Amino acid sequence: MRMTDEFISTTDLDWFAAFYNGNLAHFTSGGTTAVPEKVADSIKNYEELYDYFFDLKKRCGIEIIEDNLPEFLNQIKREEYLRSYIDAASRGLFSYDVNYENNSYFLVAKPLSPLSLRELPKNIKEIVYTLPKEIKTGSASITELE
Repeated sequence: MRMTDEFISTTDLDWFAAFYNGNLAHFTSGGTTAVPEKVADSIKNYEELYDYFFDLKKRCGIEIIEDNLPEFLNQIKREEYLRSYIDAASRGLFSYDVNYENNSYFLVAKPLSPLSLRELPKNIKEIVYTLPKEIKTGSASITELE
C-alpha cells in the first residue's frame, strides 16, 4: 500500500537510502513532501527498513557537521535536536535533516565507520532506495531525490 500525500505531508518520516557508492543514509522529512516516490510507494517496505535500521546496534563514533547546524537557544535544545541524528550515525548511517525553505536535505552527522550496502541482508538490499549517482556521500545539500 502506498503512503498518501496527506500522510507524507503531516508525518516526520525517517526514511533510508543507499548512495551509489554503497554507503547508507538516514533522512528526516519533517512533514515535508521531500520523500522519493520509491519510499512512498510501499508502507510495508518503509516499515521493514525502519525496523531494520533502528534495530541495528551502535557500531561507531560520529562526527557532527557543526557548520550545517541551526542556532539553538541553549545546550538542552541542541541535544534534543541532535539525538536522532547521532543515533542514526552511530549505527553507520549518514544522517540528514530537511531544509524547510526548499525541501532539500543537509548533513547533520556522519559515521566514522559507515555501514555499507553489501553488509545488509538480501531482503533489505532489495527494497532500499538508491539515490541518483550524482548525489555523493557527505553532500552538504541534497536537492534531487528522483
